[in-house]
Amino acid sequence: MARRLFELFPVGTSVEILLHDAWWSGIVVRHDHPAVWVETADGRAWFVTNRQRIRRVKPAGSSQLPEG
Repeated sequence: MARRLFELFPVGTSVEILLHDAWWSGIVVRHDHPAVWVETADGRAWFVTNRQRIRRVKPAGSSQLPEG
């Protein structure tokens, strides 16, 4: 069974969410089963339910290629 968003993105996780064809930086601020609330830099909160519209922010200097 696929993991739910609230299982993949703990509160405090830096993420990007897809809004209006652009990726916006934000932080997971709350879980609301089965999804998450993300606050963007402009202070707005977004309820994210779609796995294709959220991704973790890669740490600066991390490789884009998979390890191995």
